[in-house]
Amino acid sequence: MLTKRFSPNQATRGLLLFTLSAAAWVPQAMAADEAAAKADDGHQYHHLEAISVTASGQTLDEVVQPTKVMTGAELRQAAGSSLGGVLENMPGIANASFGPGVGRPVIRGLSGNRVKIAVNGNDAADVSAMSNDHAPMADVANAEQIEVIYGPSTLLFGSGAIGGVINVADKRFHDMPLWQGQGVIDAEVHLTTSSVDQGQQVSAQVDAGVAPNWVVHVDGFQRSAENYHSQKGEVKNTQTSAQGASLGVTHIHDSGRAGVAVSVLEYDYGVPNADDEDASVAPSQVRVDALFEKIFSSQYVDALTTQLSVNDYEHDELDEDSVVGFFEKENTEFKSVLSLREWAGINSKVGVHVNAQRLALCHDHSGCEDGVPDYSHLSWDGSKGGNFDPVTDANGKVIEFAHDTPMPITETLDTSVFGLVSRDWSVGQHNGKQEYALRIDQRVLQADPDSVRPASRQAQSYYDDRHFTSVTASAGWTWLRDNHKWGVAVAHAQRAPQADEMYWNGDHHATFSYQLDNPDLEIETAHALDITFQYFDRQQQWDIAAYYYDFDGYIYNELQSIKDPYHGNDVYQFVQKDAYLTGFEAAWLYQLNTQLAFNAVTDKTIGRLKQSVNGEKNLPRIPPQTLLLGLNWQQGHWLLKTDVKYFAEQDQVAANETKTADYVTLNALVAYELEWQRTHFDISLKGQNLTDAFGRNHVSYLKAYSPIAGRNLVLDLSVVF
Repeated sequence: MLTKRFSPNQATRGLLLFTLSAAAWVPQAMAADEAAAKADDGHQYHHLEAISVTASGQTLDEVVQPTKVMTGAELRQAAGSSLGGVLENMPGIANASFGPGVGRPVIRGLSGNRVKIAVNGNDAADVSAMSNDHAPMADVANAEQIEVIYGPSTLLFGSGAIGGVINVADKRFHDMPLWQGQGVIDAEVHLTTSSVDQGQQVSAQVDAGVAPNWVVHVDGFQRSAENYHSQKGEVKNTQTSAQGASLGVTHIHDSGRAGVAVSVLEYDYGVPNADDEDASVAPSQVRVDALFEKIFSSQYVDALTTQLSVNDYEHDELDEDSVVGFFEKENTEFKSVLSLREWAGINSKVGVHVNAQRLALCHDHSGCEDGVPDYSHLSWDGSKGGNFDPVTDANGKVIEFAHDTPMPITETLDTSVFGLVSRDWSVGQHNGKQEYALRIDQRVLQADPDSVRPASRQAQSYYDDRHFTSVTASAGWTWLRDNHKWGVAVAHAQRAPQADEMYWNGDHHATFSYQLDNPDLEIETAHALDITFQYFDRQQQWDIAAYYYDFDGYIYNELQSIKDPYHGNDVYQFVQKDAYLTGFEAAWLYQLNTQLAFNAVTDKTIGRLKQSVNGEKNLPRIPPQTLLLGLNWQQGHWLLKTDVKYFAEQDQVAANETKTADYVTLNALVAYELEWQRTHFDISLKGQNLTDAFGRNHVSYLKAYSPIAGRNLVLDLSVVF
């Protein structure tokens, strides 16, 4: 028989107490005792307990490079509903959005393929890295926690993720049975409504122990919103809708677990533009994940974890009711990690990682309703077609444009091996950890021109197979003594170019731009240095980080000085130049008394080319400096918090890029939690941009058409059964 149970998650409650005193995310969270510690003055202070980082299988105090984790109440109190919106108040993270409904995180000025997005440790397998208007297929509606991972552990996910890995973890796979002599059901329901866009969201999840070793998970959500409003009025064509569901089954036994999960995710959202045209994007994904973990009693092997993910993704780009653009991606990922038994204090992991993807697209003003075209039946002698229009830019460079489906179908096979070694160490009176990682990747990229009309094809050599071998190595060390901790991480990271960076050549209607190809791209190499410092006592905590990334052949999407000859839109091209990024993050939390706390958070990133382009050395879309000041009061079941966030002017812009002015937002939250008949309630009212300030998001491609959302009131109700 199944019975209902209320069992509050202790990690979530510990983090809730921390959040009540922190107002906004305090970076580089340190694990500490769960119990409250009492100071000599009688004040009571709260610290974090050890929180698990699901993607790496470690707790925060075991991670050499500090990892940021948001869970429970923090997720519900976050500013937005998109992945970027939830994370944007973390220091060093910006939100490449064009409205409340769509946002991809930018970490330390790094975006696209340098920031990997994962779901339960596996690639999200979408096309969001191609363009910021493509929503990440990693929704946070039913997320248990979100992890931002830096340092050597990123090598478990793939090469080139030098910006970091964002892992969205949910409960579709369980590691503990829900059985207490009979079946147990845990259930959660969340309801949200927002004023700025008349938004509504409902999400729910149920976890049931149906037998001593079996757990079933079901979740789903539905979200919708109308056009949002800024200080200057309605922002046309920004309506959004989304829905998704997943089903997971896990078998748990003494020596491991195995599970399988199926999920479906769909979005449909408008894209703002200069002429208020009816343009929208409708992506969808069907995902199947499988997990197998085996714990060994061998003196040599500790555990084996194997993951398999199969994804079918597609999205339509619509002009009114006509599908003028179509993207299709099929992705299969296999990863197996062997954890070896500790030897001489050394913990180690070795693994293999295989990822195969097929990417195809259509561009056709008469409609792509039939999907990707096939012109294999047309004869072709291997020469370049005549359907190219040359345009000369201001520097005398001749650029050739082709208008109909010029990107070939591409297949990419990545085969990788990697290893990770860590151990405790002591240096003088300091204790700490050290970690070393190595990864070798082989990429084979094949291009098939059958989806391109012969008149728009390049010469045959353009479609020759490309082979890339990249090597990434990183190391990290920490020193901990009393109440302070130092950390240093270094990395040599290589990233092979992606298929879209090399071959995407054509109209991109969703962003009203034209994308040029660049088949000459080579491996990008970065050398990174990251230094962190943490200080904490019963009354305050400091978290400071400084970083420097030196790139050889940095790949970025550069705005060109010309317009496309067909629609007069902006033209972008992935180019490769030497560059560097440097910056810092700092946060201070001070507990004024038992109920009241103050915190300050700031960050700044500088991105420069080593040689100027048209007299400019700045990299495009680098986030401006920010400063957040917050006050928070908590007593009993009540929480009150307010913060002021300043976005500085961004006048250090790339060639052909526009500046953005500074602005300030005022935000507040009042929340109440209670328990009634074994049911837990969280009720909150959030006020965002209460002064109705006007501003533009510098990291967005569409900043000219989508100012920040105006004054917004968000009512949220969460019920845990």
